[in-house]
Amino acid sequence: MKRLLITACLLLASIAAFAQTAPAPTGEEALLKADRDFNSATQAKRLEGWMSYMAEDVILLRGKPLFGVEAVRAELKEEWDDPNHSLTWEPTHAEMFKSGKMGYTSGRWTYHGVNEKGEKISAQGNYLTVWRRETDGSWKVIWDGGTSDPKPDPKK
Repeated sequence: MKRLLITACLLLASIAAFAQTAPAPTGEEALLKADRDFNSATQAKRLEGWMSYMAEDVILLRGKPLFGVEAVRAELKEEWDDPNHSLTWEPTHAEMFKSGKMGYTSGRWTYHGVNEKGEKISAQGNYLTVWRRETDGSWKVIWDGGTSDPKPDPKK
C-alpha cells in the first residue's frame, strides 16, 4: 500500500512538472490559438466574448469601417442580443510578421440568423483578422473583415 501511494505521488509530481514546463505556442501556432480562443470566447459570452479580443484602436470592416471598441460595441450590440444570431469561424492560415509583434489569421466563417420576415438564413465566407501582441503578452484584434461567398445562381 505504501509503495502504491509513493508511486501515485511520484506520478502526479511528474505530470505537474510536465504541465508547468510545456512551452506556450509561438509564431503562427500562437495566432491560430488566439483566433480559436476568440471564437470560443464569442460562443460562450457572445458580445462580451467578442469584445474581449478587440484592441482599443480596432478597425472592423462591416460595409463601412468602424473605428474603436465603442463604435464596434454599439454597432454589434443589437445583433448579438438576438438569440437567433450565430457567428462561428475556423482559422485555416496564420502568418507572423517578422517583428513577432503582429500577424494575421484567415479562414472561413458561418453565420446563422433570422431575416426581417422571421425566416432562417445562413451565410458563409472568408475572413482576415490582423492581430497585435499587447504589452501583457495577449493577442488583440486590430483589424477584422470578411467577404461572403457568392449566392448560387438559380439559373444553373
